[in-house]
Amino acid sequence: MRSLLLGAMPCLLFAQAPPLSYDDIIQRARTSPEQFRTEALLAERHRALASTRGFLREGPALGIAAGPRTNPIAPTTTDQTIDLDLPLFLSQGTRSRLEASLGKADPALRDAAKIEARFRLRQAYLDAWLAEEVLHLRETDLATVQAWFKAAQVRLETGADPAFQVTLVEGERLRAQADLDEARRQRLNAWAVLRSLADVPSAPTVLAAPGEASLPPSDDLQPRFEASTLRRAIQERLDLEEQALRHQEAIATSRWSLRGSYGKEGEDRIGKVVFAYRFPRPGEGQAVRRETEATIQATKRELETALLELDARFQSALARLQTATPPLPFTGFEQSLKAISLRLSEGKERPSEALPIRRQLLEAKAASFRRLYAAHLLSAEVQALTNGVNP
Repeated sequence: MRSLLLGAMPCLLFAQAPPLSYDDIIQRARTSPEQFRTEALLAERHRALASTRGFLREGPALGIAAGPRTNPIAPTTTDQTIDLDLPLFLSQGTRSRLEASLGKADPALRDAAKIEARFRLRQAYLDAWLAEEVLHLRETDLATVQAWFKAAQVRLETGADPAFQVTLVEGERLRAQADLDEARRQRLNAWAVLRSLADVPSAPTVLAAPGEASLPPSDDLQPRFEASTLRRAIQERLDLEEQALRHQEAIATSRWSLRGSYGKEGEDRIGKVVFAYRFPRPGEGQAVRRETEATIQATKRELETALLELDARFQSALARLQTATPPLPFTGFEQSLKAISLRLSEGKERPSEALPIRRQLLEAKAASFRRLYAAHLLSAEVQALTNGVNP
């Protein structure tokens, strides 16, 4: 008996497990590819900045040479030489501008990537919740139509209704089954997207409802958007890319280097310090500058386009917010459906009259779920586009 109880405990615990809330999903969020790409970009910029620290274009090169010196008269000695090559980077103003730009862009780009990742996670959670609610609705609808089909068969056998009434219900049953299959497919797809963004179970589980949707006021959203993290990140990215390209150009056109050597040759000690200049090939400097300018213009155009797309995204959200109304729950669905089923079983309604009413009730219930979903998604998008607080 005890072993049976112990074996049943995991099942009981699983059955009593609370629904997975959005806060739980946030704790299981994965790092998005955009966050990794941002980290890689910033790491590359920091590496380029570190390569020119201390007036150096790159790391110093150290050479050590040693070899025997033979003389028939004197004893054999060892010559030793140490060479040091210091490639110089004298464009410290360019480096300082890159350092300042990187200092401002680093936190802005990280925060923007995190905000976008959190918004996509919120959207994936809402998609999975909506798919789950629609699936339950389709399951209930199929059970209702099957009960109606049995009732229609009974009325056909008693001669209360003609045969085409049964055919109508049978057609609706096939349609309800197809809608249920589609709802199952959509739920699996939505759960797969959510699973790619968070460490959730492999099989779909019950999700907690998002609750009531509170839409923010639209009065002061425009100035908040102008100063938002997403918008500032694009602007900081533009300046960072320009300064990084200028810095890269300065490295490519840097010519001077400092070389020193110290050697021991027998009893002699020899030390040398040399300033060296590397002459460019014909047209090399001009080609580097043309490449830099063209890349800057292309990057500027791409980021300006991204800024316009972000502005359009905000204007679209603002327009929807100004015309949105608080979503109200559709509370009369179950009672109305039971009333129609009762009238059908009592013979007060025929299937041809009850089926259109059932379809209208079903679409109204699904529309109430979609309105709540749209309100939550709009609120999360406005929040991400304005004050930068993670939804």
